[in-house]
Amino acid sequence: MVTGNPGLDRVIRGSNSVLFFGGAGSGKTTLLLTIASNICIDKNDPCLYISTEETLHYERVARSPQKFANVFFTEIYDFDELFDFIVFKLPILGFRRVFIDSINSLYRVIASEEESITRYGLLLGMLWKNTVDRGGFLFGSAQVRMGYEDEEYEVVASGMNILDYWFKTIIYLGWEDAKRMARIVKPVEYSDESYYFLISGEGIEWVHD
Repeated sequence: MVTGNPGLDRVIRGSNSVLFFGGAGSGKTTLLLTIASNICIDKNDPCLYISTEETLHYERVARSPQKFANVFFTEIYDFDELFDFIVFKLPILGFRRVFIDSINSLYRVIASEEESITRYGLLLGMLWKNTVDRGGFLFGSAQVRMGYEDEEYEVVASGMNILDYWFKTIIYLGWEDAKRMARIVKPVEYSDESYYFLISGEGIEWVHD
């Protein structure tokens, strides 16, 4: 079990890099924490969870600490620090499964700077290399450019053209008819699939028809 939803899990199991994007409050962090609590169960194969947004829900972790006993949490709030960590430190730490929440929030701050795209691409490339070399999994969340609509994505995450290159599976979190929704964007063969969910104190609860 990855997300707890059979439809999403079927797609995610065939991928080694999964991105969830959506607006503020759409459930990105809650879903990442739910996945971490479901898959990080081997004390000999712990996970790394990097928070870049100062929104990590420690109260949820503290409520069920046993679910996160094999998750190492860290906070990085500066792009240069994140870049150095991913490029120079992550390769020697040995984590196979890495969560980054969010993967583009710090890039948005430096996006106008010279060589920012190059550095961001290198950061994502090193994350991908770590995932492939270790036979692991990469889970990330991405903020969106609010108010911007696109025919393909409806709302577009900052740096989506770069993220789309590195992530095999992309899932949009939003609302439909006042209900929370997870819609598969990539792979395109599953792009018509949507699943509904609630957020409770325990995490994500999927609504089954």
